[in-house]
Amino acid sequence: MTHQSLYRKYRPATFDDVVGQQHVERTLRNAVAESKVAHAYLFTGPRGTGKTTTARLLAKALLCERGPGGEPDGTCASCADVAEGTHPDVLEIDAASNTGVDLIRANVIDRVKYAPTRGQYKVYIIDEVHMLSSASFNAILKTLEEPPSHVVFVLCTTHPQKVPETIHSRCQRFDFHRISVEEIADHLRYICESEGFRVDKGAITLIAKHADGGMRDAITVLEQLAAFTGGEVTVDDVEGLVGEVDSAQLFAAAGLVARRDIAGCFRWVAETVETGTDLSELVRALTGHVRDLYVVASTQDATGVIDRPGDEMALLSAQASEFGGPDRIGRLLSVLGELASEMRWSSDPRLSLEVALTRMANPRGEMTIEALAERIEALERGLPASPEAPAVREAPATAAPAVSSEPQEDEDAAEPVVKPVSSTGPLDRGTAKRSWLAVLAELKRRKSTRAHTFAQVEVDVDEDGRTLVIEFPDDQEFSLKLAEEPEMRELLRSGLAAVFGTAPPFRYQLGRGAIRPGTEASAPDAASCVDFEPVVQPDAQPPSDDLMSVLEGRLGATIVAEHPATPDGEDI
Repeated sequence: MTHQSLYRKYRPATFDDVVGQQHVERTLRNAVAESKVAHAYLFTGPRGTGKTTTARLLAKALLCERGPGGEPDGTCASCADVAEGTHPDVLEIDAASNTGVDLIRANVIDRVKYAPTRGQYKVYIIDEVHMLSSASFNAILKTLEEPPSHVVFVLCTTHPQKVPETIHSRCQRFDFHRISVEEIADHLRYICESEGFRVDKGAITLIAKHADGGMRDAITVLEQLAAFTGGEVTVDDVEGLVGEVDSAQLFAAAGLVARRDIAGCFRWVAETVETGTDLSELVRALTGHVRDLYVVASTQDATGVIDRPGDEMALLSAQASEFGGPDRIGRLLSVLGELASEMRWSSDPRLSLEVALTRMANPRGEMTIEALAERIEALERGLPASPEAPAVREAPATAAPAVSSEPQEDEDAAEPVVKPVSSTGPLDRGTAKRSWLAVLAELKRRKSTRAHTFAQVEVDVDEDGRTLVIEFPDDQEFSLKLAEEPEMRELLRSGLAAVFGTAPPFRYQLGRGAIRPGTEASAPDAASCVDFEPVVQPDAQPPSDDLMSVLEGRLGATIVAEHPATPDGEDI
């Protein structure tokens, strides 16, 4: 038995089944119901948006055995014959393979004068009509202008500009729109439920985005993936097949640029390259993402301008606010435009991408008008115009000993490895902080493209001693929303389970919470600890152990005493 393709199996049987073309189906339904059908229609629009399918639905409505009533029942013999392409009064012509005037004269001009065989109308559907030769257009022109009353022409094309104006003027034109990502995704979910496929939510969105507004393309890709995976499709499967970049990766890259995290940009590129992502496709997707950010930052209401699922619109709005305004985002678009041109000829696409991300994150190295304008805008808003290098100074040999209860390692030694722990009892605050590095490593191992979401968080232990508090910085609301997605929560839960043995309960928090009971009343609040590294003067009394534990816990690092520096930069 021959397998029927999904796009044929789920082809609309009635006007109500048509997705995303309500303006067309409503007009045609009313025209049939009121017996005001035109003698010629011109259906235009991108491929896979339903032009030929709608032409067949119009033929069904006109030839349905219930009589023309606006909506075909889809079950009678006439409707079934039209769907199968066997109805004697419906002639479909593929103009791409029948361009000659002789074929048009034999199939159309010489046959329109004969009465319908089974119904009240004869319907001629000419697909890809722009492929007809000039002689064919001239031959059909008179027939198209004054056809017999029982004849209806439906001309379909993806290139209306190639159809002569003399043909345009004799037809009612309907423009078929690209179907939105959300509408395609909803229809794909319906197909998955009907076919028993198990497809990740993010995978369906990726398929819908890749289809570029065409329902047929989306269904074809879904069928291909289902055959490849046995009916269980993940985001990685879609990325591997169609090369589409997951929106989580794009949010992560834009977030690094917004925070001017140059080192993070390099790490992001390295991890993305390891996944085998096509860099040219990545640049195209990133440009589209930044374009959406620009629209959100420039307008009060982006409805109808941005084609994104509803749950991503709030994330776009939050991330756009991180950039401070449309001017900076506009400069990013300029840099990405240059990058797209450069990628075509670049001998090292990875290096080109890294340089472009560095330029976007740090305008200090550029002397263009756009970069200078961005720096001035940042200064006016009281923000840093570029990332500051961390002030790392080696302590001289005579420096006071480190104020820490932990043994100090040699400065040239490698970063100590945090070993995973297993505990089912109450959480220890210090152990939780040290073990978080192991959790991050586990997240990167399991899903390197998603681990960036948790790169800037701090961890703490709730008052109950069992709940892990995941603290996101105040300016990373979009990262918190990403982390709240079921897939991300499950990823974090699996990482915690790998490190702690059993995943402890956890909750998210935006910004630092109030000082927990039991800490010193004189301890500085979170705001005073974020931007300053405390230094202990050599002639000062060391802080109390309790205060030092609070500071070290807040900073997540050991505090080292240093000598004060002279104005010229030399240590005393």
